[in-house]
Amino acid sequence: MRAMVLKVNGILLCILFLMAGYVPASAQETIVAVADRWMPYNGRAGSSEEGYAVEILRAIFEPMGHRVEYREMPWKRAIEDVLAGKADILIGSLKSDNSKYLFPKETLGKDLMCFYTNRPDWKFIGPESLAGVRIGLVKGYIYREWVLERLRLSPHQFHIMHGDEPVVRLLGMLKDNRIQVMPGNKAVVEYYVKTLGLEKDVHLAGCFTDTKEKYLYFALSPAQPERSKALGASLDKGISLMRKTGQLNHLLIKYGLKDWVRLRK
Repeated sequence: MRAMVLKVNGILLCILFLMAGYVPASAQETIVAVADRWMPYNGRAGSSEEGYAVEILRAIFEPMGHRVEYREMPWKRAIEDVLAGKADILIGSLKSDNSKYLFPKETLGKDLMCFYTNRPDWKFIGPESLAGVRIGLVKGYIYREWVLERLRLSPHQFHIMHGDEPVVRLLGMLKDNRIQVMPGNKAVVEYYVKTLGLEKDVHLAGCFTDTKEKYLYFALSPAQPERSKALGASLDKGISLMRKTGQLNHLLIKYGLKDWVRLRK
């Protein structure tokens, strides 16, 4: 039944695009999206649960006759490919002051940075809490500036993870006490803690409250700005229509999530 609803809403989405006279790019082109595996946003390519961000791309572009090619790769390489124009979309990027990407207006949800530990007695109460513990970070991920400042001042305190599935591997290090603290996106870390059965080994130690809420985006390649602007306009139009038709809500339910716009009100 859910598949039937999604199919019908996909057809409706395409009809609404056509009624609006909106044609974002040439017909039957391939749109390449890249990222490292980061559920529930993006998962294993070709699986029944590719992640809701990938499914949003498919729901928007495939009814319009485009082919969405989702490629898994290390985050650092994904960044390089999008900046160089080898790929069109980087899934799940924060905006930063020096960002070179183009961004749509619509987001992929709030980025709540929380801290996880293997020590039930350790709590995050502010930046000073990081003194005296070994911390795991992922190469290329955007962290809050005060985290990066501590990295610059005390590099011996940190383990920087490279390569595939870095969140999963850092959680393994946390379980084995090779690190004691890991900051990360709450939805992502808790997804893997649950699916890997680490509830008894990994504990939520608190979250950082930003003065201004931060959101994740589809980051678009600066190498082909006109193409990226068209793709961004399509994403804005498409996500808005998915929300209005209920297709977005049906998709998020599949991953146990709620619409972040409603949460933000």
